[in-house]
Amino acid sequence: MLMILWFLFVAFVIATSLVWLLDHNGDVIITWLGYQLQTDVLTAILLAIFFTLLVFAFSYLLARILAIKFPNLLKLFFRRNYLRRLEKLVHRHHQAFEIMTQLMLALEIRDEKSAEILHKNFSKLIKHQSLNNFFLGKILFEKQQFDKAAEMFARFGENKHAKILILKSKFKLALQNQDEATAIAYAKQILSVKRDNFDTARVLFSLYKKRGLWQEAKGLIAEYGSDQFKDELQKRDVAVINSALAIEAYQLKKFLQAIKHTKIALKAEENFLPALEIKLKSWLKLGFSFKASWQIKSLWRENPHLLLAEIFDLIHRKSSPKNRIKAMKKLAELNSESSLGKLAVGISAFRAGAYQTAKEFLYLSLLQEKTYRAYKLLAFAEKSLGNVEEFKKNMKKSEMLSKDDHYSCNSCGHLTSKWSARCASCDSYDSLEWNS
Repeated sequence: MLMILWFLFVAFVIATSLVWLLDHNGDVIITWLGYQLQTDVLTAILLAIFFTLLVFAFSYLLARILAIKFPNLLKLFFRRNYLRRLEKLVHRHHQAFEIMTQLMLALEIRDEKSAEILHKNFSKLIKHQSLNNFFLGKILFEKQQFDKAAEMFARFGENKHAKILILKSKFKLALQNQDEATAIAYAKQILSVKRDNFDTARVLFSLYKKRGLWQEAKGLIAEYGSDQFKDELQKRDVAVINSALAIEAYQLKKFLQAIKHTKIALKAEENFLPALEIKLKSWLKLGFSFKASWQIKSLWRENPHLLLAEIFDLIHRKSSPKNRIKAMKKLAELNSESSLGKLAVGISAFRAGAYQTAKEFLYLSLLQEKTYRAYKLLAFAEKSLGNVEEFKKNMKKSEMLSKDDHYSCNSCGHLTSKWSARCASCDSYDSLEWNS
């Protein structure tokens, strides 16, 4: 812009001068060796310019001839001027290198403001387009102007390193815009070009985890090792990811694979309920009821849980009502201090159609602990026995208590009978817990 203004100014001055000279053109008389030459001022100026250019051209041609024929003589004449220019050039480059060092240090500590000022000073001293484009791209990247940074790096053409910087800029831009799908796509491209880009791999792992892409997350762990994801991958995450993979395998009827994932989950977090549930159900599907039963009994002694009783009752569902209740009573006796034992027997008896027995054990359970499920089952047991008033009374009592027979999201309160790594309602990660 300044160059255009300067050109217009110079053109205006020259045009104005010529117009003024034409309006005030005078005569010039030159006397030399008895000869006299008379002409106007404008012609005299044009002749002077012409002869000056002629002398300059002749001098330049002569200098070129001397440079070819007598190079040492020319160096002798112009050495001082050449050395002076060379000294200025070296001094200017020394200044530029010093500024470049400060610029790189400023970029290293992410001082974008200082880096921008230093870059302006650097570009005045050295007019190297590629170097200036690189520094400008880095400054824009640090200022989080990722779209402009990508444009600057694109000026390097097919350079493979510049391509990585372009992908990184677009990756950061997608993260900035919360476009997770696009960010994942660019992260994959970055890792395909540069496999050891661990920072990108860690961010990609977090995106996989956030979006519930468990197979892809596990693939990253297998490729880079769990040590690379220490901050992102806690023991709880190992349990959650492998439990989610176990559920997928279970739904696809790949029960051995499901058991394999549950073992990894339980190794990371012992007694992780969703993993225990899938593991026991997978053993049942494979026909190893005795193994599932043995594990439930072992777990019940140390840590009784209603879900274990549910699976245990499922094992004996084809038994006679008497044997079904008897089996549940034996399980309850393994940990007689827990109130869950009586509730478990009451549930089993209710499902077996022994409503009177169910009523007795549900009453005993409520004496130890008042729960939603105990009151609700007691209400339906009374209804099955014909006690409508007792049914209504117990239903009212159950409504006063929170549901304790479902997984509950600790973020939004959503209830579900099946565990998943993400809440179906609010999409929060690892927020479902048994509502006990």
